[in-house]
Amino acid sequence: MGDMDDMHDLDLTRPTKRRRMLLVEPPPTSLLYSQHDQFWFSDGDIVLCVEQTYFKIHRNKLLCSIVFAGMLELPQPQVVESVDRCALVTLSGDSVADWTVTLRWMYDRSTFESRPTMFDSFGVIASALRISTKYEISDLCSWSKQQLLSRWPIDLLEMNCAAFLNAAEGITLARELDVPEILPAAFYALSMQRLGRRGDGRNIDHILSPEDLQRLIVGREKLKERPVGILKYCDDMLHDPRNRRCLRCRHLWSEGLASRLLDPPFGRNWLLDELKDFLRNPYVDLPGPLCCDCLLQLECVVATFIKELCRAIPLYFQLCYSL
Repeated sequence: MGDMDDMHDLDLTRPTKRRRMLLVEPPPTSLLYSQHDQFWFSDGDIVLCVEQTYFKIHRNKLLCSIVFAGMLELPQPQVVESVDRCALVTLSGDSVADWTVTLRWMYDRSTFESRPTMFDSFGVIASALRISTKYEISDLCSWSKQQLLSRWPIDLLEMNCAAFLNAAEGITLARELDVPEILPAAFYALSMQRLGRRGDGRNIDHILSPEDLQRLIVGREKLKERPVGILKYCDDMLHDPRNRRCLRCRHLWSEGLASRLLDPPFGRNWLLDELKDFLRNPYVDLPGPLCCDCLLQLECVVATFIKELCRAIPLYFQLCYSL
């Protein structure tokens, strides 16, 4: 490692609040390097080296990064390592895939952000978040986190089927890059899935840390008890002397809830979704009509239970972050 005057290329370390020190690390001359097939511009004025791949791009595209903007403001030495007559910057620890995604955003942000069906796969989001966090690209970082929150929202009632895809990877990414907001929904989504070998051949325990795997197992067990909990609450109401005048209705909606929460085809693990469905159309499961007062009371009971469950889920998975 030499002085600034001996600089061959740059290794930018993980961002901190202070301006980074630039480290000298000449690239090995024995390795073969290739030009990126998309981001190699004849009029580019800087070359990034990532995993033995060269990106010849335009310096002004890097100014959205606090790290690069600060680096490019510094006086540059007259003699530097160069490629195709452009200064070379070696980025250690980064991947070609991550930088390809980031450069797509830098060069065509409007298309990147306005066509989510093309660019919102988990891999793309993860790549964008890794680079934008490390090099402090605030707009891309915000976009990436918003995409994660659209999959694993803070409000668990806003979850949809997209939450089930890459839930384990989402947990790992949240831990790596400090996005705790998505953890309750990601854990909840993962708890509803089988924990054996997945379609891609990987096991959950190869993705999650041992601590998070333990949280998942504990949370799953606690969630299994919840349908019984709401049914017990209903049964207690049946035996409340104050409700004897409507005993028939109480039995009807107790049977309806049991059908929805315990019996096939509705007896699935997505308890919140089943309860939301029940509120939208309770008569699908009820064996008979209820009087107006009992129907209103049923809706209040289920709505209260949903609210309490949403607050409890982060605690089931032993998460500090809660709603």
